Amino acid sequence: MRESLEARHRPARIVDAHVHLGHFRNFHIPQNDVDGVVAAMDSMGIDVAIMSAHAAISADVVYGNDLVIDAMARHPGRIAGYCVVNPNYPDSISDELERCFAHTGFCGVKVHPELHGNHPLDSDAYATMWEFAAEHELPVLSHSYFGGDGLDIFGRIAGTYPTAQVVLGHAGQDFPMDDVVALVEKHDNVWLDLCGALSHDGAVEKLVGALGSQRILFGSDLPFMNGALQLGTLLYSRLSAEQVADIAYRNADRIYRWGRS
Repeated sequence: MRESLEARHRPARIVDAHVHLGHFRNFHIPQNDVDGVVAAMDSMGIDVAIMSAHAAISADVVYGNDLVIDAMARHPGRIAGYCVVNPNYPDSISDELERCFAHTGFCGVKVHPELHGNHPLDSDAYATMWEFAAEHELPVLSHSYFGGDGLDIFGRIAGTYPTAQVVLGHAGQDFPMDDVVALVEKHDNVWLDLCGALSHDGAVEKLVGALGSQRILFGSDLPFMNGALQLGTLLYSRLSAEQVADIAYRNADRIYRWGRS
């Protein structure tokens, strides 16, 4: 029988680096407003959620980013924000980044190549965003599951913009784990979030066994996915308490720089 959570020393804090907000297409997502997300966080003991709006990663970045601005204002200290940019409108990216980061609480950029027309992340359409992220040493969370770019593109970006932090959402589940591990080992600025990957028993232990615990972030995909499943798989994993703490909050604290405007 596995040890109880108390015996394994619950981490001092939990930061969820992959959270969404609002309705999305034809998916049933109950309690998808910010109050519903915060209620779910409270039920699981999640301290901070870094959030992007479903509206922003699909049809309307300004409206979606505004939803996040409102969520951060309503729940200061609990909700942080990703500014989403849309490569279909490259001339607007700089203004939208400046607008978002004028608000305290935004601490990263979110991109979703699959939903924004499959523009490769290393295309000219994204150049302004990468330059901004590199200048401000920001994390950029990108979808990397069920479509999107290949690991070669992530590698080129990481090499071109070494001061930007490249976060592979879903830990690159579509790719062989050995290739994902090799990418992270080659680039100091590539990170994995465990959103979705935690659904597979033993996945987190294998990743930590290959990479150590200091390049991996906790993410749940709330409210799109069941956060309890994701968090429980980490907290009751076979990792040490120190390794769990790295993933639960220490690594996020290192790269997201809370409170920066």
